[in-house]
Amino acid sequence: MTTTSVPVPTATTDAKRKIFGMIQAFWQSQCLYVATRLGIFNLLHDEGAQSAETLAEKTDTKVDRLYVVLRALAHLDVLEERADRIFAPTEASALLVTNRGPSIGHFAMHITEPVQWDAWNQLEAALHTGEVAFERANNKSVYDFCQDDPWSGDVFINAMSFLTDHAVNALLDVYDFDRFHTIMDVGGGQGGLIGSIVKRFGCKGMLFDVPYVTATAPAYLEKLGVAADAIDIIPGDVFEAVPTGADAIVMKYFISAWNDDDARIILKNCRAALAPHGKIVLLQAFVPDLDEPKVAPDGIMPGLFAVQIMVSVPGGAWRTRQQFKKLFEECGFKLEKQVDTGTNLSAMEFGLA
Repeated sequence: MTTTSVPVPTATTDAKRKIFGMIQAFWQSQCLYVATRLGIFNLLHDEGAQSAETLAEKTDTKVDRLYVVLRALAHLDVLEERADRIFAPTEASALLVTNRGPSIGHFAMHITEPVQWDAWNQLEAALHTGEVAFERANNKSVYDFCQDDPWSGDVFINAMSFLTDHAVNALLDVYDFDRFHTIMDVGGGQGGLIGSIVKRFGCKGMLFDVPYVTATAPAYLEKLGVAADAIDIIPGDVFEAVPTGADAIVMKYFISAWNDDDARIILKNCRAALAPHGKIVLLQAFVPDLDEPKVAPDGIMPGLFAVQIMVSVPGGAWRTRQQFKKLFEECGFKLEKQVDTGTNLSAMEFGLA
């Protein structure tokens, strides 16, 4: 028996650059994490350009080692390096400031913190065993970890609030929430989405999430300028029951955190809570099919993000539009509308079948 080998084409420079870029990607993200965790970007944007020596003193780090990280971030155009090891903030570093409310800095720290790093180290093993890599690495779920660890919990909540803030205006500009009298956000975190909907459209709001998350909502909604009586904040367990009283339920990035069996329980509880005219509005980044763009308008790659979801939670991965449609139809819903925005976030509206 003879075997025929497939000739390997000569690699182009562009192909090599792509692979080198992928290899170096985790170095970049870890430099970003360390600088954000140390508060470097907060210091530079609060106080202006500073020397590596000054930044090292303020962050209790060794100056020669910190300088190497700061220089790398300057080479990535996150910071600007000037003569005499002076570092100045940039437009990019402004996005990573974490002491002025939820930001992409919180999202960066959540995604690249050590426990997530440990989870990714277990990806290969988890592919063989079928385990959730995060749980294999840390002996508890990501939600339990965030609840038990105050720093991680705070970063996670602010990361989710950032994702809402990042996409909400583009969504509200194209989706007609003003059709609904009462809207409930299931898994709505601190209430950024439902708060923005209530402010824009004047409807009644309901916020439903686990107790340790909803406990943070009143202060956050007050910062948003939402009237105290505009939103009913309801702690609870979505696997037990969903509150009644809303004629529309929104779920942003929520159902994708669960496997199909768990998702069916959630959707059936949502169906039981809705009136006959009720709607579910699924707000999600959808994994593209073969003929669809692989990168969303804001730079997020849903197919790559799906791996992060698989690593972190038992949901398996983000789904395609067709997979979500099938899942909802199995639970007694029918697709009625789809709306895209200028970010990674799109909407699928379902009515009762």
